[in-house]
This record gives sequence, structure tokens and C-alpha cells, in this order.
Amino acid sequence: MSAKKTTFPYYKLKEGENLKSVCKKLNLDSTEILLLNNLSPKQIKEGIFIKIKNNAENT
Repeated sequence: MSAKKTTFPYYKLKEGENLKSVCKKLNLDSTEILLLNNLSPKQIKEGIFIKIKNNAENT
């Protein structure tokens, strides 16, 4: 039996966005984003793609 691979949608940070603004916009917790992406807050910057939790509230 094979394990099912979990996939996540991605979000690209736009100009002027930061961790706090993305969390507010997508209704997500900053700790969750950092852990999911194995990043520190200083690594969250314009132009990077981050994995986000897939839930109905984000659409």
C-alpha cells in the first residue's frame, strides 16, 4: 500500500507584503506558515512562494 502524498497550494508574496500582511489576508497563523515552509520570519520576503494550508476560507 502506498502512502498518499499531501499537496499544498502555493502563494507568491507580492511587492510590499510581509508575513503579517499575508497572514491577515489569508486568515492564517504565522507560526503555521513558518513551520509548513521550514522558514524563519526573516526569510519571508517579496517574490518567494510559500505553501499555505488548504482550507475553504482562503478561497
